[in-house]
Amino acid sequence: MTVRAPSLPRLSGVVRAGAALAGGRVATEGAVVLAYHDVGDDPSNRTDHYVSPAQLRRQLTTAVDMGVRFVDLVTLTEAFLSGQPVDGLAAVVFDDGLVGVHRHALPVLADLGLTATVFAVTSGLGSSPPWWRGAARLMTRGELAEVAGAGFAVASHTRTHPSLPGLDATGLADELVGARHELQDLVQTPVDLLAYPFGHHDARVREAVAAAGYAAGFSFLNGRITAGLDRFRLPRITMWAGQGRARLAYHLARSSRSWPDTQSDVVGGPGAE
Repeated sequence: MTVRAPSLPRLSGVVRAGAALAGGRVATEGAVVLAYHDVGDDPSNRTDHYVSPAQLRRQLTTAVDMGVRFVDLVTLTEAFLSGQPVDGLAAVVFDDGLVGVHRHALPVLADLGLTATVFAVTSGLGSSPPWWRGAARLMTRGELAEVAGAGFAVASHTRTHPSLPGLDATGLADELVGARHELQDLVQTPVDLLAYPFGHHDARVREAVAAAGYAAGFSFLNGRITAGLDRFRLPRITMWAGQGRARLAYHLARSSRSWPDTQSDVVGGPGAE
């Protein structure tokens, strides 16, 4: 049996992670967006990407201990779009707008002195998300407003969380423009960022996102945000309960070149491989 040596980018990431955990700082090019979904302490909730409040605290504390500098997603995105350096920056986001963000994530981040962005779905607020069986309910309109009032930013995850490449032009406009206007009416601040439901997008969807007035779109592919990326194909890092200290340290330290291609033209939906 032939044993293959680790590739240089992977080995470098391991070395950087080890150094950071030993008291150093992450010195990897680019920024990261830590993408969460729900937070809670319900043992019957076995959905993917569900983390406990204690796990959320440990993960964010690990990143802070490694020298990652957390900023809000709007600040990170504006720096990227204007060509400013984003090395060492990170942002926390929560997709869907589930109630655990209000009940559990908000107190943890407030205690750590951090903020976050909620990519909210606007249809069915207060009800169970039909796209995710077994998940907790969405925040109500009032709870989402309270989260925004506590300092979290609110961004768009569309109106009903469909796979956007499967929609016609009318459907795309309704999901993208409709959600943006509804959220802006609710929080009374600009809503310029979008996360693609299921991470699905293609060229037609990205054009519609730009036409709807969004400044950037975030996928569900893992990677770092570095200069030269398409503003409508920005990667994130998926967060879940299995992101222990060592694994997270490695992911925070690894280079953008070590991740799979985040700039695929079609991700999910019609035409995807």
